[in-house]
Amino acid sequence: MEAVKIKNLNYSIKNQPILQNINFELKKDTIACILGPSGSGKTTLLKLIAGLERVQSGSITINDNEVSSLTHHLPTEKRKVGFLFQDYALFPHLTVKQNLEYPINFKNSAHTIEDMAELIKLPNSLNKYPHELSGGEQQRVALARSIISNPDLLLLDEPFSSLDLNLREEVRDDTLHLLQKSNVSVIIVTHDPFEAMFISNQINIMDTSGHIIQTGTAEELYNNPNNSYVTEFFGETNKFEGIVNNSFVDTPLGKIKAPNNLENKKVEVHIRPKGIKLNEQPTPVNGIKGTVMASKLIGSFSFIHLSVLDKNNEVIHIHSHMPPDFNPQQSSAVEIEIDQSETFMFQS
Repeated sequence: MEAVKIKNLNYSIKNQPILQNINFELKKDTIACILGPSGSGKTTLLKLIAGLERVQSGSITINDNEVSSLTHHLPTEKRKVGFLFQDYALFPHLTVKQNLEYPINFKNSAHTIEDMAELIKLPNSLNKYPHELSGGEQQRVALARSIISNPDLLLLDEPFSSLDLNLREEVRDDTLHLLQKSNVSVIIVTHDPFEAMFISNQINIMDTSGHIIQTGTAEELYNNPNNSYVTEFFGETNKFEGIVNNSFVDTPLGKIKAPNNLENKKVEVHIRPKGIKLNEQPTPVNGIKGTVMASKLIGSFSFIHLSVLDKNNEVIHIHSHMPPDFNPQQSSAVEIEIDQSETFMFQS
């Protein structure tokens, strides 16, 4: 069964398209992510699914029941949908226990208050008020309140965005375990691709025009992006342009093999920094030469800033990610090799 099915959904505000031809399916008891930049319509899509906004065209089905179309609108309170906003929205005058007891469906929940307190690692905080909790603890209580209401579908809108980096990673991990134990269908909105890859089974990438431009698992999207936009969404790339000739395109880093369907086409070439492999060499260097401009240890890898010369002898700046023990001196020469698996090419 599909927890959610959206067909041909369009939505505009003051004649400005916000969502365009959205088609989306979520299997029951799985986690999907809507990934996109600010202004791409992600939150609007959640509001339409929750029934907080009315559909202008297309339809939304939850657990095989149509809840929204041009002629039908099931009220939010009848959709069995939980919604967690960015600001958590806990009742400040109620204790943690009272906040968890508040949902109207609490008495029909598969979870007890005590079980849920254990799951969110706050068994001794039931009598505390929200202001006595840390940001991460408040987030876990808000998530628990959403789950204890026994929803068929849980919608999370940027739930970790207000947390600092270290706390965000901890709470995100706790949240994933909690969702997996709760067997609930989830749609989470985020602008963070690594968060999407960590927490979801399915990622739907939206662009600023309000389209879903690619859907798949984290592995599918990362390893087989279908355009430059998706490629760059998953991190920085070294970007070049050229024309394919005899199955190759010339770049400052050498010839790059091109797919057969791009012969004689103008293309964009993207090479991820980790796809640029370096070897320290004495001068002169055999093959493609780079000059180290800077080398910085960034935790699990070394960030190498290089300069290379293009065919017009103009300096081009390149970034490479190497193992943390690779730290060449500034101005030293390096030989460059390209990992084709980290290289992507699209017609421009």
